[in-house]
Amino acid sequence: MIMIKKAAFLLMAAVVLASTSFAGTSVGSLKGVYRFQIAGVRNENGYYSGGAWYQVAGACPGSHHCFVQAFLRFTYGTVSFDGAGHARFLSATSVNGGCGGAAESQVWSYSISDFDGAMSTANSGVYLTLGKFNPAGVATVVAIRTADNNPETGVGVATLR
Repeated sequence: MIMIKKAAFLLMAAVVLASTSFAGTSVGSLKGVYRFQIAGVRNENGYYSGGAWYQVAGACPGSHHCFVQAFLRFTYGTVSFDGAGHARFLSATSVNGGCGGAAESQVWSYSISDFDGAMSTANSGVYLTLGKFNPAGVATVVAIRTADNNPETGVGVATLR
């Protein structure tokens, strides 16, 4: 009987410790400078001629063979979270039109609830999922996906520097 009570106590202590280590997620769970990258795909209908791509919105010209071509879109850079709900993009580089509206020096607001969050301006937004945490309770890995919920538009990751 004593062994059962001791085992039950140890199990309860483990549950309490586990729940308290993750209970405090908030905007303070994102703090510091993170490197980020987000990639997506833009599908275009068109054709190649003379080594150049020509996008076609309607019917394909009779003299060409049209097909759908996938173009990688990519945005990467650094963003600083202040732990109080404000994120400033320190750098942002876009390739092929990029994924999202990140621009250098732009400030976005962010919020966190449990392990999920959002970061946005009036025109752009992304969803966040907090991953691994350091001993101070700050997320060191954050999954990113665009707010329109379309995986072709953009998914990525941010890591604490």
